[in-house]
Amino acid sequence: MRNLRQTCCRAALIVGLSVFAAHAQAQPAGVLRVAVGADPATFDPAFNDLPVGNAVDLAVLEGLFRLDPQNNVLKSLASDYSFSPDGKVFTVKIKVGKTFSNGDPLNAEAVAASFNRLLDEKVGSIYRGLYASLGTVKAVGEDTVEFHLAEPNGHILMLLASTAASIVNVRAVKEMGAEYGRKPVGSGPYKVDRFVGGEGFRLVPNPTYKGEYPATLKSIDFIVVPEDGSRMALLETGAADIVERVPPESMAAINALKDAKVVTPPSMFSINMEMVLKGPLADAKVRKALNLAVDREGIAKGVLGGLGTPSIGMVGPGTQDELRKTFPPIPFDPAGAKKLLAEAGYKPGQLSLSFTCPTGRYIKDVQVCQALAGSLENVGIKATPLVVDRGTWSKVIGMEPAARTDNMGMVGRATAGMDYTLYRLFFTGVGANRTGYSNPRVDALLKEGRAATDPAKQKAIYGEVQEIIWNDQPFLFLWYQTQAIGLSNRVQGFAVQPNETLVFDKVTLK
Repeated sequence: MRNLRQTCCRAALIVGLSVFAAHAQAQPAGVLRVAVGADPATFDPAFNDLPVGNAVDLAVLEGLFRLDPQNNVLKSLASDYSFSPDGKVFTVKIKVGKTFSNGDPLNAEAVAASFNRLLDEKVGSIYRGLYASLGTVKAVGEDTVEFHLAEPNGHILMLLASTAASIVNVRAVKEMGAEYGRKPVGSGPYKVDRFVGGEGFRLVPNPTYKGEYPATLKSIDFIVVPEDGSRMALLETGAADIVERVPPESMAAINALKDAKVVTPPSMFSINMEMVLKGPLADAKVRKALNLAVDREGIAKGVLGGLGTPSIGMVGPGTQDELRKTFPPIPFDPAGAKKLLAEAGYKPGQLSLSFTCPTGRYIKDVQVCQALAGSLENVGIKATPLVVDRGTWSKVIGMEPAARTDNMGMVGRATAGMDYTLYRLFFTGVGANRTGYSNPRVDALLKEGRAATDPAKQKAIYGEVQEIIWNDQPFLFLWYQTQAIGLSNRVQGFAVQPNETLVFDKVTLK
């Protein structure tokens, strides 16, 4: 197991040393106004599934590790870490003297309690299955946490660097109940001062924060504006400094502004229709027919205005490129789709499918869903797009497959790390696997890949997994979304992770 320890530490990830020169910090100043398209249901990292929620969790909470804007892993609360010789125990030393914003100590006991809550089946975290390999978490004294692993895991640093693994104040969770999801008690540089569902929320500096990323702003005010035109108008009039998801038809107008521009940072969002694998979609011929029915290039250009690149694999670019495998593009072949549907026993007009789509979650999501309906109608399928608000959409796509009444849901996935991405979506029974996908060979490979430490072996294992999934087609594969963010010229130091998490660590206003 020595290789597991060594590889994880030197080759699996680039780990920041968290060595910063001490220097005086300026007082927080200025109000940053951010217009977002989706209203977050919760900031509780055990249940949050939105990039805007990730941005808040990154600012309000802390983890043992964190990702930088290039998806490199940095130490955060952790000061050191090591594996036991047999690889069964992962030990993390944490920084001493930390507190939550309410004054409670953030010690080893608090860290262990946070992880054990995440792993508690009764809590029902949507990430529990993904983190199950952490096993049992124990506090040793004030500054040491031991993860007694349920299985070898050569990807543990990436798991612990996700905002899903942020440290929550379990005592505050018990006292506050659902309110914790709106105003989480954390140890980060900011805290949530106000949350009004459907309208917005405000972050203000956490006066008890001690760390490398002190608050630079007097407040960060988020405004929830699902409608694209209204969101752009806020930037055009100076009422917002940052706006999410600039639609293609607005890019020229934003770039023509004297005091703002559109930035297109790298994105690894893979946008797909995730199928519910029961009824007609249990048939591989039907799934393949759907994939042949869609003109990805045409929709990417005509609807997305070029803000999308047709998929050549489920895993998006930047996930972990050294392990990523790509394939020839799926052709646009309506005749082939009709042939497969006939072979599956469906005459034109006999197959009816519905799919759930959000409003304001992805670039041109409503228009995309309407275009997809037209594509399916073109091959003889009665297609019904169910366009709903973000909250309803989140509930629907989060349901167990057996309880779903629709056939597909539009979902974007952008998680760093191959194990993190594939295990959570395709391992049998894991919480984020909402298609009902189950393949014994894939399960075996994912277990093997999780334990593997040799890069060549990992590449072979995950390459086979990606090939099986591409051929099984449990998704209607679409495209990789391009980020387009409207940014005022007065904003300095702004960064975005490839999973579209906004990073405010170094933001100042001029």
